[in-house]
Amino acid sequence: MKGPKERPRKTRSGSVKRRAAQRAREEYPAGKALGRIRYFEIQRSLPPTRTSDGAVMPADATRARIARRPAPRKKSRQRSEYAAAYSTKARLAPTFAAAATLPVWKALGPSSIPNGQTYGSARPPVSGRCGGLVISPTDPQRLVLCSGGGGLWGSFDQGATWQPLTDDQPTTSMGAIAAAPGAPNVIYAGTGEGDNQSQLGVGLLRSSDGGQTWQLMPAAELSGTGVYDIEVDPADPMHVWVGTVRSLLESTNGGATWRVVQNVTSWDISINPDDPLEVFVATVRGLIRSTNGGSTWSLVALPGSTAASKFERLEVCHAPSRPAVVYAAGVLDGAGVLWRRATSGGAFSTETAPPLKKNSDVAQAWYDWCVAVSPADHDLLYVGAVELYRGRRSSSGWVWGNISSRSSGDSVHPDQHHLVFDPSDATVLYVCNDGGLFRSPNGGSNWTALNHGLNITEFEFLAQMEGHDSWLIGGTQDNGTLSNETLGTWKQIALGDGGDCGADEAQNLCYHSYYGMWIERAKASGTNAFRWSDVSPPFDDASYEALFYPPMDVRGSIVTKAGTTVFVSEDNGDHWDEVDVGFGSPASALMIYDTTTIFAASADGDLVRIRRGSSGWGAATATPLTSPRGEFLSDIVVPGAPDNTIWVSSSAFGGGHVFRSLNGGATWTDRSGNLPDIPVNAIVVDPKNTSRVFAATDHGVYRTNNAGTKWHDYSNGLPNVVVGDLLLHERLRVLRAGTRNRGAWEVQI
Repeated sequence: MKGPKERPRKTRSGSVKRRAAQRAREEYPAGKALGRIRYFEIQRSLPPTRTSDGAVMPADATRARIARRPAPRKKSRQRSEYAAAYSTKARLAPTFAAAATLPVWKALGPSSIPNGQTYGSARPPVSGRCGGLVISPTDPQRLVLCSGGGGLWGSFDQGATWQPLTDDQPTTSMGAIAAAPGAPNVIYAGTGEGDNQSQLGVGLLRSSDGGQTWQLMPAAELSGTGVYDIEVDPADPMHVWVGTVRSLLESTNGGATWRVVQNVTSWDISINPDDPLEVFVATVRGLIRSTNGGSTWSLVALPGSTAASKFERLEVCHAPSRPAVVYAAGVLDGAGVLWRRATSGGAFSTETAPPLKKNSDVAQAWYDWCVAVSPADHDLLYVGAVELYRGRRSSSGWVWGNISSRSSGDSVHPDQHHLVFDPSDATVLYVCNDGGLFRSPNGGSNWTALNHGLNITEFEFLAQMEGHDSWLIGGTQDNGTLSNETLGTWKQIALGDGGDCGADEAQNLCYHSYYGMWIERAKASGTNAFRWSDVSPPFDDASYEALFYPPMDVRGSIVTKAGTTVFVSEDNGDHWDEVDVGFGSPASALMIYDTTTIFAASADGDLVRIRRGSSGWGAATATPLTSPRGEFLSDIVVPGAPDNTIWVSSSAFGGGHVFRSLNGGATWTDRSGNLPDIPVNAIVVDPKNTSRVFAATDHGVYRTNNAGTKWHDYSNGLPNVVVGDLLLHERLRVLRAGTRNRGAWEVQI
């Protein structure tokens, strides 16, 4: 094993956020959203999502069309195997009597995030990623919202207040929602998010009371995939179409059974409201049309495309005021494209596309892309990508404008996923994006955020201070790093994607990171709180290999962050040493035991103990330990002497998930006991009773009181969500959880 390196900090130009964004563009030309998805897959040992024929989709969906592709990660599981864990409520639900003795989790929020990120001058409150909305045609105050990872939400006052509707369903990952035009109380929602392609679906949820109660309709065809769109036959509320990452599906009995219509990625579906036999579907291979209700299909000729074309994204919609007019908008061969049909059964003509930005709108169209036509004007079109564009067609051509990012006036969060008009008022437009839900009373000229009470923030990591009861910070997906100095009052303290966090209570310092290896430091409280400065380790910006969210740990003045090597600073990030630990894959977990000992684990299951040398970390030695499992190790806890008991967790699907060594890592025993076969993302060992262990899983939190012999559900009151991080406030005896996408929670233990 190579020795450590002493590395001075590099002098870099530009802000940390700007440099991180530039690196993301270089490393993820299809958008940093793809980096987050691959991080999720690496954690769970799933086949990686790939760019194929211009489109981004999971490996399962592209296998039939890729003759040559890189080998998957060793022992990688198929998405259908992983989704099997979600086919039923996977928790070990306690009996009523047992549950009655359990403490109840309390939501910490944020109920909304103030001063949210936009690319304009406005900073409206935001929440989390949303992908669909149903508005009651008889009561415009009644809304049902589809959030990406936080389930379905209902409002009776047009978004002023919200209530979660599906916290107890087998998954809260949602891809699309639609009401039956002929029976508006019938609503369908698809589990599994097509755009994000991470948490996977298990079937269709349906409601017959306007979305207040839901019934799961499990389906093999919808298991292990993501849903892009749902459309319901205007003449038959039991006739449902679903477009998924893998296929186009049809059900004629409300989701009880399904027919695979097309084995191709299907992004969008549009049914002619005047003639339900005409159905258009936007697929990776182009636009297809049926004139007989789906019995037969033909490829629609779109000028500039061929039968061999593979779209990066494509959407289609009939104009409600004149259904003969149909628009198709997408990205083909790295450019935005727009077509229009003027007459029923007529040919499509090329139109002027909106002024899309190549490095954002076009590059990330696979993730955020939506199209809608004004119900009152067939020549008024809206196209959502990273930005939201409004275009008016006239005899002199198209006039396009950006209505999401303005230098003055209202702006909305970037990354648009869904557009919908109020069925009772054609001037009212709603947009769903990575920052939640926004409403315009005048077709996009002005905007109001409807994010108060939407507790759907996606926390990646949390950090706290023992001496401050309520002080908490956390990194979130696309909504920055947040602080909670007073319980329930959250502030935006850094924009962008928030990563791992840490705190040095003795010196009143805290740390936050973005994706990548960058770190910023600031005072944790007081007049200079959260005024960040760059203290990043001296890694090579262009070539250093690390996870999308590399692990970081802070203990006193020691700060460490790791990729394929481990960087250590013992003066709060002012100076760094780099330790080569012999990892063949990036670090996945770090744990500072004390001022002389650090533990590190890798995505391939490597585990080392690092000892500080007599002259500092520049002379450290790294001792390999036996690995409990040759896949992603998600957390390390050492409750006693570093040469004795070590606990390690794994988030890789299949096999054990919690392990213990009683001899410093020489041998291991699997302490997963009766835990379901679901990923464990973090663990906490109670220092007052080291046989009591808590596990953060993809289905809530579990507890064992006998060192893993038997586990119990410890999620009383906690939504059935992915718990990504878990902290124990020892003095308060409070357990805190960061979830995806239901915010932060705590429970008294």
